[in-house]
Amino acid sequence: MADDLYDRLSDIFNMIGFGSRRSPELEALLKALFTREEAELAVNLSPMAPEPPGKLAERIGKDPDAVARMLDAMADKGVIYSSKRNGENWYKLIQLVPGIFELQFMKGEYTDHAKKIARLFDAYAHARVSPVQEEAKLVAAAETVHFARVIPIEQTITPQMNIFPFEVASQYIKDADVITVSTCYCRHEKRLLDRGCKYPDDVCLQLGPFAEFVKERGFGREITQEEALKIMKKSADAGLIHTSSNTQERIDFICNCCTCCCGILQGVSFHHAPVRTVSSNYEAVVDADACTGCGVCVDVCQMNAISVDTGIAEINLNRCIGCGVCVYHCAQEAVLLKERSDFVEPPKSFRELIQKQAQGKK
Repeated sequence: MADDLYDRLSDIFNMIGFGSRRSPELEALLKALFTREEAELAVNLSPMAPEPPGKLAERIGKDPDAVARMLDAMADKGVIYSSKRNGENWYKLIQLVPGIFELQFMKGEYTDHAKKIARLFDAYAHARVSPVQEEAKLVAAAETVHFARVIPIEQTITPQMNIFPFEVASQYIKDADVITVSTCYCRHEKRLLDRGCKYPDDVCLQLGPFAEFVKERGFGREITQEEALKIMKKSADAGLIHTSSNTQERIDFICNCCTCCCGILQGVSFHHAPVRTVSSNYEAVVDADACTGCGVCVDVCQMNAISVDTGIAEINLNRCIGCGVCVYHCAQEAVLLKERSDFVEPPKSFRELIQKQAQGKK
């Protein structure tokens, strides 16, 4: 029999992030992440902006000190978010994915608990749905404002292009007061499931207030701007795709992703979801005169968007997400990025993003 408390929690997660359908697999996952007492706090905690523990305690009629202690323990577990306001910790509920999922694996731990959580997340992610349900999910995804987006490799955009400020990763890094790096949570989860890949682990960056949280709670380590920029280059050299939170004014993270492990890119690549769900505002084009048909771009394109069947590289624009990996690795400089005609402006702030996501799911 379904548990009403965890169903309520599931419904809240369905309104934020990538959503969460009710299922026995999700209930088992939530019960492993939240005790009943924690779940009762979570369903009453704001998902929009941090609030003081006293406000939540008053709303639910609980002892403020007890609520504060429990919220602090939940933040240490990575199931809610905390930030400092006038020396006091304030808290808010975070998304299941992205959010709680990532925090469970950012420390790179190989513990029995980490393996259990990895199995439960995997079971939830692969819960069987009918072809009709799967198609409906992809149609809905195309019409929803997404939590993440692709940022092109910076060396592949040029001054001659119309460069949007929110497509320049280095500027976010230079503007950040605090930067942290953590283990790639997606690749670590897959390694816990004995399905790891060849790509590097220590390449996931957090910026600003979220980095403060990561640092304070021990989910990652603080690094300098110079170190962060080196990690971006290391990731580009490895053929990884830069993704970030889908906001303009401030981004919380820059992940460096692969389609073999990243749930976001798997959803786009393997399930043929529309590219505009997470792509940048650019797309790749080929200079036929410069192309030698060497096939390097085919090898590095994680979206399987390029072929050289005619001896010259051809781009399938229905699959190109404008990441710039092919451009970065083309020695002949025969591939370049250009602006897409269907420009998509990300939400200005995190609050606007969550509001638009919630509106799209009503």
